[in-house]
Amino acid sequence: MEHGKRTRARRTGPARISSKNQVTLPAAVLRKLGLHAGDPVDIAEEGGQIIIRRHRSRLDGVIGTIPGFTEAVDVEASRESWR
Repeated sequence: MEHGKRTRARRTGPARISSKNQVTLPAAVLRKLGLHAGDPVDIAEEGGQIIIRRHRSRLDGVIGTIPGFTEAVDVEASRESWR
C-alpha cells in the first residue's frame, strides 16, 4: 500500500427486496466488476445462498477463434447477402 493512501471496505446496510422482487446492487461493486446497466447476469441458489454471476454465453470461448466469427454480427446484412 502506498503511503498516504488507504483503502477501506465499504459497509452497506441490508438490501431489501421490493414488491417487484427487485434488489439494488451497490454501484461500487458493479464498477469493480465492470458490470453496467443492462448486462446479463445469472442468478442461482447454492447452499442456501443467492449467487449472482456475470452471464457467459456458451459461445464466449469460440468468438475470435473461427475466421469471420465475431461478436459484431449484422444479421440483416447477412440475410441480404443470402438472397
